[in-house]
Amino acid sequence: MRLRPTRAVRVSAVMCALTLTALSPFPLNPPAGADEPAAPAAPADAPAAGATTIDLLGITDLHGHISRTTQTDSATGQTSVEDPGAVTLACEVSSARAANPNTLFVSAGDSVGGSAYVSSILQDRPTMEALNAMSLDVSALGNHELDQGLSDLETRILPASNFPILAANVSGSAPLSAEGGGKGTFIKEVGGVRVGFVGVVTDELPTLVSPSALSTLTLSPAVAAANARAAELKDGDPANGEADVVVVLSHEDAASTATSFSKNVDAVFSGHTHVPFAKTVTGAEGNQIAVVQADHYGWALGRIRLSYDPASRKTSVVSADNKDLRSSSCTTDAYGVAGIVSQAEKDSAAEGGKPLAKIGSDFLRGSDGSGPGANRGTESTASNLIAESFRSWLATDIQPTGSTRYVGIMNPGGVRADLLYAASGSEGDGVLTSGEAYTVQPFGNEMAYTTLTGAELKALLSQQWQPGSSRPVLTLGLSRNVDVLTEATTDPAYGDEAGAAPAIREILVDGKPLADGDSVVVASNSFLLAGGDGYTVLKDKPVTNTGVLDRDVTSAYLASFGDKPVTADYSKRQTAMTVGPVYISSGGARSTDTVSVTLDSLAYTNSTEQAAGARRVRVSAGDKEILTKDLDLTVNPTGPTTGRVDFNLTFPTDAPTRACRTVQATTCRWASVETLDAAGTVLNRFSVEIEDEDAADPGVDSGDSTATGADAAADGAGGKAASTPQGGPGAGETSVGGGTEPSAGSGAQPAATAAPAASGAPAQAAGPERPNQAASDSPLARTGASLGAGVLALALLVVGGYLILRRRQQVA
Repeated sequence: MRLRPTRAVRVSAVMCALTLTALSPFPLNPPAGADEPAAPAAPADAPAAGATTIDLLGITDLHGHISRTTQTDSATGQTSVEDPGAVTLACEVSSARAANPNTLFVSAGDSVGGSAYVSSILQDRPTMEALNAMSLDVSALGNHELDQGLSDLETRILPASNFPILAANVSGSAPLSAEGGGKGTFIKEVGGVRVGFVGVVTDELPTLVSPSALSTLTLSPAVAAANARAAELKDGDPANGEADVVVVLSHEDAASTATSFSKNVDAVFSGHTHVPFAKTVTGAEGNQIAVVQADHYGWALGRIRLSYDPASRKTSVVSADNKDLRSSSCTTDAYGVAGIVSQAEKDSAAEGGKPLAKIGSDFLRGSDGSGPGANRGTESTASNLIAESFRSWLATDIQPTGSTRYVGIMNPGGVRADLLYAASGSEGDGVLTSGEAYTVQPFGNEMAYTTLTGAELKALLSQQWQPGSSRPVLTLGLSRNVDVLTEATTDPAYGDEAGAAPAIREILVDGKPLADGDSVVVASNSFLLAGGDGYTVLKDKPVTNTGVLDRDVTSAYLASFGDKPVTADYSKRQTAMTVGPVYISSGGARSTDTVSVTLDSLAYTNSTEQAAGARRVRVSAGDKEILTKDLDLTVNPTGPTTGRVDFNLTFPTDAPTRACRTVQATTCRWASVETLDAAGTVLNRFSVEIEDEDAADPGVDSGDSTATGADAAADGAGGKAASTPQGGPGAGETSVGGGTEPSAGSGAQPAATAAPAASGAPAQAAGPERPNQAASDSPLARTGASLGAGVLALALLVVGGYLILRRRQQVA
């Protein structure tokens, strides 16, 4: 007998399903552009009898790091290898070739450009000589091979390289297209097996090099071009070259492209993003592909072992991994590389050892949790320092007309090393040498400036989020007089870097809200101001290029502090905060006294900086402390949200009141939210306000009754400051629909020991790199509604629907 559920049961089941869907924290479909995990790779087949074993060794993003360097932990005294150098690389390659003559050595690009001082000061000649000595077989074109333009690639780099440099997805350069076997391919025979190579460069090339370098070039999609060339190499037509095995050298992120290659591709060496990867993945047509990305700076040697059976003409993957060269003990000279490196170090040492300035602490790049430099999606003290040097230069040396607001910005990819307090040689601790300065900013970009409106600066900051790119967030360094507040993410792990940019609620310049119509002069390097790194807002803006090198500006800024060296400031330039309503469980009414508060992006990502930076928040109403809570300092490895806290804030009835800034009411109660370091020093301060119901006019529709924003900096280390309103009525509000939606305030006002400095004056006093700003108490941002009301409504609908249907059945 067939059982049919009653109508009541069917309707109730549907209602319950809808309720469960609303309650579920998981979306029904993955967000657009989200990466899906690769299918588990099948176990590698055992090599067939008579098969040829081919070993492939690969590097990527060497960037001229040919010297062996070490660093010593000041706490433990232990020394570890930072860069293994070219001697270790050559030793490992030599050992592998001795073990298997059927070994090929390749690069996925960026061997030169953006290089360490020892190589870049000598126009990267030592790096090319070392790779030539090691008999590098073939390389992909990287974006940094174009740092000095197409002519430099064609007339200097290609002729100096004894190996072909391939770019199958680039046309318009006859010398480049002629490399190898032509059209971005190259075939080399080992052990009777013809191994074909296809090289491609990242699709992001137009955002990574100067537009003038690409004026005659045409770029096609990298993966599609690689698949097309691979198909030609295996189509049986000798006219376009035939290969038994096809290896793609892709200067593109492995994780985002690995599973997109066709059945004609047997192995892939990737690069560009400085993120290690080693897996056997299932390709686009169900095929098994070995994919390796060998970290960067020569830290790892990628290794892929393939087995080719001439009888069946099939290739199988035996293994794919990365060997950590920082732990390698292989330091015996091979191919004469030790002499090349030694001579380069001598040639560069005389100039590079000259002291330029003093620093009082480390200034580090963003960390992914393992060490500085791997995370460009987070704010860093190194980028902020350089941005501040640009602002100081603009305000003191240039003083352009048209605006008194001067701002410095710095792209994270332009900061190639950390500024370390510990001595790298005999210069002594805290001394920055010319060689170190060169390594931090090696590109030789020129200083330039342009004028933006407040709206354009906001659009520029929104372009820090670039969904779908290999680096979905690129967080700019900002000068000390800029504070930005965005909406906090609801995802405590990774934030919104895979999706759209969060709303930028407010920008403060010199402690005052920047309106959309205001003008601001922005200084940076010529690469960024030409629209590089995807900042297209800047692409067509008129720019004044001064010809002054960016690293010289930063060095001069640091030197201006003399014997009172600059130290890192651990307050944040870019923070995020969201305030939402809290619903009373009985009846679903919204509380008039309690709100939920979420903040993120409150801390830096390196462990040493976290120890010195924000550790907890303190919430106060007037002189009454309401609560304190520790920050979650779990590092977001790709985005800006490290340093997160959430809590419910209940306003005391005697909380201080003031005229509402953005809440559509007359009088508001407000509270202060401060971030504190371990010593209790205030680093950033925010404020939250709600409508004061006791003072509300019954005839006024108050709308949303909670808001967030910036408050004044502390007066001195750890002190409290009274709020001083900035701007007139309506300041910081922007028109939305029929009314106004307030922009959010930034709380990034540091508590510093130095005296306040005007936007145009360089700070000369000792102490934090970022001196105390003028007190401000800027407008606040309204919050949206919670999901809770919708969930509750659906639940009530389920119960009501069931009771109605049950009653109908009884009546029938």
